[in-house]
Amino acid sequence: MNFSFTGNWQVATLVLILTSAAVTLLSFLMSLISFCLGSYKNYYRAAALLLFAAVVLQVCALILYPIKFIDSSLLKSYHEFNWGYGLGWGSAIFMLGAAILYCLRTDVYDDAYY
Repeated sequence: MNFSFTGNWQVATLVLILTSAAVTLLSFLMSLISFCLGSYKNYYRAAALLLFAAVVLQVCALILYPIKFIDSSLLKSYHEFNWGYGLGWGSAIFMLGAAILYCLRTDVYDDAYY
């Protein structure tokens, strides 16, 4: 099979996005397992670090894509990107918010309610 890519940047962007998705899934599974086991505080820092890593990977891909796309296009004119590009930025923002929420210390407030 012959795949014609215009550049390695497309493969790099795809690898960054898929790696970010895999790291996010791993973080989700880690937090789900810690929730089911009842040991909330043990895995939350690791889940937050994984989410921060996924955000960095995804933001790198979302910055790389439009720069290289416009650079490699034949017509140097105005381009509009599809709704998936906006969805990528939205998911990066929500992952960043989730990572920040995982960093919050909830054990300080538990004693006030008992």
